[in-house]
Amino acid sequence: MDQPPSAPPPAPASPVPLPPGQPPATPARARSTWFRDLLEVLLIALLLYAVIWSCIETVRVDGTSMEATLNDGDFLIASKISYVFGNPQRGDIVILDPPHECSSSTADYVKRVIGLPGDNIEIVTDPAPSRVLVQPGGTGLWDVIEEPYVLGPWMVNEPSPYGVDAVDHVLHIPAGEYFVMGDNRNGSCDSRYFGLVPRNHILAKAILRIWPFSSFGGLGAGPTLVPTASPAAASSAGPTAYLPSLTGGLALTGFSRRRRRRIRRELAALAVGGTPG
Repeated sequence: MDQPPSAPPPAPASPVPLPPGQPPATPARARSTWFRDLLEVLLIALLLYAVIWSCIETVRVDGTSMEATLNDGDFLIASKISYVFGNPQRGDIVILDPPHECSSSTADYVKRVIGLPGDNIEIVTDPAPSRVLVQPGGTGLWDVIEEPYVLGPWMVNEPSPYGVDAVDHVLHIPAGEYFVMGDNRNGSCDSRYFGLVPRNHILAKAILRIWPFSSFGGLGAGPTLVPTASPAAASSAGPTAYLPSLTGGLALTGFSRRRRRRIRRELAALAVGGTPG
């Protein structure tokens, strides 16, 4: 049978022209995806910033108490997380909140850990130069702390009312406390003046110098312990003993501090053929 001719398909509607200067409309879905991606990037950036800020901090050295290891104006990276899973070790350069201020400033201090909890230490001044002896853990042999970072001989002043007396006197460091000193011993306010530092006052460990660029890198070698003889014992100790030291000095046990000094002077005078004073 004959079929009537089919009608031609309708022509597509022509798009409505946009007013001049108006951009084409963005689909709602594409707009939503772009906003979500931006939000995710911002959240990741904030999370990374929070993690980094909780683990490290930048520190500016102000002063000369740590010369020649650190100089005035140096910028350091300090690790806050180092002492979350462990405790400060001898030789660590630490950022701390001092138990007593040495000036009107409330800034944190940068010092080096010299004595650990449980140690016995003594700053020996006679014979010169001054040096630090330590009995790790408070028992066994004594060691001289060899400190290559300390330049030249250093003097010992009387401690402040807040300080601790370890000068020609054995000091026992109780649990949870640390004895710290600056590398510039002649110009440092440290445990000799503000006392022992509680563990919770040690905030971070300095690990890297980032400024100036000419000194970029690590912070140098730490101390080493060299066995020696005992520097002294309490006056109630046993018979007097004269023990040769590996560092060429002489250790006296069984005497008070004043008498030990007099004996050292007499022995030194006899060694050079002089008259003891």
